Amino acid sequence: MPVFDFQNMQQIRSLVDRLGEAECKRLGFLFDDERGVATLTTAGLGYLLDIEAAGISTLAEAYAAGYQCAAEFHSREAEV
Repeated sequence: MPVFDFQNMQQIRSLVDRLGEAECKRLGFLFDDERGVATLTTAGLGYLLDIEAAGISTLAEAYAAGYQCAAEFHSREAEV
């Protein structure tokens, strides 16, 4: 039975329920610290905030969201 970081347990449980623990670790959304406790990474939190919260459910939507985010970032850089 895995052990989860208590502060991020709800977010970790959401990721694991949606993707599975092995997939979360493969994608870098979770990692086991030196004590063997599964901890949420910045990438995992970003996935929850940007993909899950936006209701993105397909790979095409995820690519489109990533493209849009990058385009907005680079257009702001060009203005500076």
